[in-house]
Amino acid sequence: MTRFIKLSTIQTRLGIIFLAFLSLLIVSVVVTFNSLETQRQDARMINLAGRQRMLLHQITDLALMYARDQEEGHVSALQESINTFEQTLVVMQKGGQITGYTQKTFVFAPPKNLNLISELESLNREWLTYRENVDLLLSQENVSSMDSVIQNINSQTASIIEQADRVVQTIEEVSNEKITQLLLFQIIFLGLGLILLGAGWRITRESVVLPLSRLGKSAKRIGEGDLSASITVKGPEEARVLGQTIDTMRAQLLKSHQELQHWAATLEDRVQQRTRELEALAVVSREINSHLSIGEVLKSVTVKAQELSGSEVASLCLLDRRDKTLILHAASGSEIAIQEPQTPLEDSKIRNALHQSSAHSCGLQNCHELCHIIDSKYCASHLAAPLRSGNKVIGALCIGSSSPDAFQTGIESVLTQLAEVAAVAIENSRLYQQAEQAATLEERQRVSFEMHDGLLQTLSFLGIMVGWAKDQISQGDLEKVYSTLQQIERAEEQAEHEIRRAITSLQDNFSLDYTLQKQLAALADELSKFKPPIQFKTETVLPLVLPHQESEQVLRVVREALLNAQRYSQSEMVHLSLKVVQNEITIAIQDKGIGFDPTIKPDDSRAHFGIRIMQARTTRLGGELEIQSAPGAGTTVQLRLAQDKLCSHEVKVEQ
Repeated sequence: MTRFIKLSTIQTRLGIIFLAFLSLLIVSVVVTFNSLETQRQDARMINLAGRQRMLLHQITDLALMYARDQEEGHVSALQESINTFEQTLVVMQKGGQITGYTQKTFVFAPPKNLNLISELESLNREWLTYRENVDLLLSQENVSSMDSVIQNINSQTASIIEQADRVVQTIEEVSNEKITQLLLFQIIFLGLGLILLGAGWRITRESVVLPLSRLGKSAKRIGEGDLSASITVKGPEEARVLGQTIDTMRAQLLKSHQELQHWAATLEDRVQQRTRELEALAVVSREINSHLSIGEVLKSVTVKAQELSGSEVASLCLLDRRDKTLILHAASGSEIAIQEPQTPLEDSKIRNALHQSSAHSCGLQNCHELCHIIDSKYCASHLAAPLRSGNKVIGALCIGSSSPDAFQTGIESVLTQLAEVAAVAIENSRLYQQAEQAATLEERQRVSFEMHDGLLQTLSFLGIMVGWAKDQISQGDLEKVYSTLQQIERAEEQAEHEIRRAITSLQDNFSLDYTLQKQLAALADELSKFKPPIQFKTETVLPLVLPHQESEQVLRVVREALLNAQRYSQSEMVHLSLKVVQNEITIAIQDKGIGFDPTIKPDDSRAHFGIRIMQARTTRLGGELEIQSAPGAGTTVQLRLAQDKLCSHEVKVEQ
């Protein structure tokens, strides 16, 4: 495919000027070089012509000397000069190679000038006549007959030398004409060079300087804020393309400027709208924090969604446990807009709509079945936002309107945020329910431990004693029966005491959000209302926080040990201490009372389960309970727990 050179570009125009100037320079150099070479040839030709004149004088002198002396030596010299003259004349007429005085060989071209050719032919004719007389002289033997020949040679010498001079003059004239032509060529080249320079200057001015000047003025107007006038640049293609690019930039700047003006004009409205959106989100968040009534929170979400979007109806639907049906849980707006309380997820379009990453537009032709709960009349404008709990979709928040394009730009983001808030509320509610269930199960387990460790053992003892009493009655041993009944009575009192203590323990409200140091100090202050008082001491500065269940069990073991010390030690003071040594927590209860022997069973015939209950609790904690006592030496109870029971050192501030 033939490609045509575009003359409308700066590169092409300046390229043509450059090539023309370069060609002119090359031609000028070539012509000058050829002229100089021609001048050297003409100079050599003039030298040859001068040589011919000198040879003519030499031939004449030798001829005269031969006529006078008749010596053979003059004949050979004369013949050599004649041969040289003739060789030179032939070269001058027809061109050829000749050796000069310096034994350097020169090559001459045949002459082209007609005058020179004519003069050389005349010289040749004169030479032929002159040569005949010389040859005649050499052939004469009679001296008397030589006078006429010598006279002819003398007369012809002047004529032939004059002709040789004319040849020299003609060569000089031809050389001068060439010099004149060279000067003329140089003047022409100079004129053409000036013309090319002028053309280059004009092209540069019209193709570069003027377009750039116009573009500079246009850019200055743009910089001053004048974006209304379009930019049109005449000139080469590069300038037009640059002008079009700047004009495109101007148009984009004008569009951006107009958009900024529009944004500035509507900024206050948008700020107010965004403020309302943030306030609505803040209200919903406060409601979630203030209470966990999921129904009220979801109702608040739908109300805020309707208010912020300006929709006619808003609905919030949740999936059932099998994820096959959407069930309406909250709605706001016109009651007639609600068509069904639920809708099955049978259509794949509905499932695809639920798995979108954010709120998206749903038209009558797309996913209006997603909110089939909403009447199709109110789906001319329809947005749906999925509710996500982690990576699982649990429902959808929908808004609808009977007017097409009823929602403002950006409402999708607000609806997405409200859906996220609703999902958080639902998740919090579920976690709260799980926490309540866990707390209930934990409390039931604790009560069962209390019943098993205390009351159940007392009742078992009562059953055994009743069996003994029956056997003793059948044997008629009334004294033993009376003693057994007394033990049964004391055991019944013990069971009553255990029941009351269990009821009291259910009402205990340990501050489980406090550090272990604060909990033990509070327990010591509470029991110090009775005698003997309890003194709490610890050197552990780092706050210790145990898990909820472990903390409760530790406090109950400590309470039981403190109560036993107050009841039976007869000490003036009970000491409670806490320390952490070698990754182990140690709680010690120490008194300087009457003490006892832990290996001997009490002789009061009562069922004693307190220590066994303390040991059972310690076992569940994974710890170790050690009791050191002796009669008259006081009692020390130590509860040791491994440090891996410790929680984070973050402590909740007491309200």
